[in-house]
Amino acid sequence: MLAVEAVGISKMYGSKRGVTDLSMEVNQGEVFGFIGPNGAGKSTTIRMIMQLLYPTKGTLKVLGTVLDKEKPELRRRIGYLPSEIISYPNMNGKQALELTARAYGLKLENTSALEYAERLQWNPGQKVKSYSLGNRKKLGLIMALLHQPELLILDEPTSGLDPLVQRELFALLTELNKKEGMTIFFSTHVLSEVEKLCERVAFIREGQLLRVSRLDDLSNDRTHKVSIQFEMPGDQIEAYGLRELDPFVTFDGTHHLLQTGQSLQVALSKLSQLPIADLTIRRPTIEELFMNDYRADGEKEGRP
Repeated sequence: MLAVEAVGISKMYGSKRGVTDLSMEVNQGEVFGFIGPNGAGKSTTIRMIMQLLYPTKGTLKVLGTVLDKEKPELRRRIGYLPSEIISYPNMNGKQALELTARAYGLKLENTSALEYAERLQWNPGQKVKSYSLGNRKKLGLIMALLHQPELLILDEPTSGLDPLVQRELFALLTELNKKEGMTIFFSTHVLSEVEKLCERVAFIREGQLLRVSRLDDLSNDRTHKVSIQFEMPGDQIEAYGLRELDPFVTFDGTHHLLQTGQSLQVALSKLSQLPIADLTIRRPTIEELFMNDYRADGEKEGRP
């Protein structure tokens, strides 16, 4: 059984597009990244998974259940962290967690909520209205986790969290996935985050899915980014025939920047004959690979 199965789903807001003909599968027990810029359709897709919206057309299944009407029993199997956290401002954090636990028929002391609070360096004794953005985000994370959901949906989970707490959050999510088999649907526009956590990633742009890729496949991409500083100052692209290596080579005022494609050995053989002062070679990041797809898709459709 798949955790999420979307077949040709679209969502329109009158004449305005939300998502268009989106098809994807999320396997049970995986950490699935869903990435794209703000306004790409990520939150619309999540709201449909959460039964807060329904597709204009297409079929959407979550944990084997077709979403064609209200399924409150299905929501109990899902944990959801929205991008914006709203709770009763005059409650303290522990009271907010107790209310959430009761909604699931649980007692707070029988959950792992306070353990999560300690790991995320969150004080449950303060009133919700006094919380910073980061502390509201921690409250939302713990609310989403306390009933041990089968499917955890996170919409921009790291906004407002400092780097040390982000690291602990990633460690916690990895444990829940590996030890408990929890499926995690991780939506973000911070592309570097998916490299730390996800197994597969879907790229979405303007409501349309560009591609779904395994992180291993992206990481094994054989292209390389090369930064060169020559002994002779200035733009040497034409003088040294660098367009033969990459027709899109650029010069930033100090370094010549090119991408090798599949032929690093050929590039190094040519560059070894040139007067180089400094040379850096690295693999492209997930963000750069995504942006290449993003730009290529825009060029196909005539967008800038």
